[in-house]
Amino acid sequence: MKTLTNEQFSSWSRRLRRSDRQAYTQVFEATYDTLYRYAWYFVHDEDAAYDVLQDVFLKLWQVRERVDPARSLKALLYQMVRNTALNHMRHAKRHAADALDDVQVEPASLPREEEDFDMQTLETHLQRWIDELPQRRREAFMLSRYQGLSHIEIAGIMDLAPKTVNNHIVLALQHLRSRLLAHQPDLLPS
Repeated sequence: MKTLTNEQFSSWSRRLRRSDRQAYTQVFEATYDTLYRYAWYFVHDEDAAYDVLQDVFLKLWQVRERVDPARSLKALLYQMVRNTALNHMRHAKRHAADALDDVQVEPASLPREEEDFDMQTLETHLQRWIDELPQRRREAFMLSRYQGLSHIEIAGIMDLAPKTVNNHIVLALQHLRSRLLAHQPDLLPS
């Protein structure tokens, strides 16, 4: 989100409670791109991510009178996207299981030592290493490092204690550092 202040979100919350369509439009325009990327993180499909956001913003308007200005609207939006995306994935998996009998998934190949460690290669490996993390740890890491949310905001979204969020992020960073060192030992100091 484009460096929006907590005061801006609180103002939008108060205005949404009064059914202010302009506030709704401002929230939509200010948050859509970032929330789309967060939805895509779960569903990995453009159309599905658009559907998730459509459902989220429809639901936001439906519950606008119950939005609490004392609570983080930003965290509420992330939580709504997360829950809607997870529901979408459960629904999609149910239908995919009905359609497919058996699918073989090949494990990702490990990086070769002799390959060039350029930026694109690093990004590819980094994404694979992030994908190796347990789901909750990966989610906490992505919300912190890619979405710029505070531990308290992440705790509200994930329904965890802030200390647990911190633990997830520390363990994710340790994992990524160990994978990077194992791949290219001379990149980081011991």
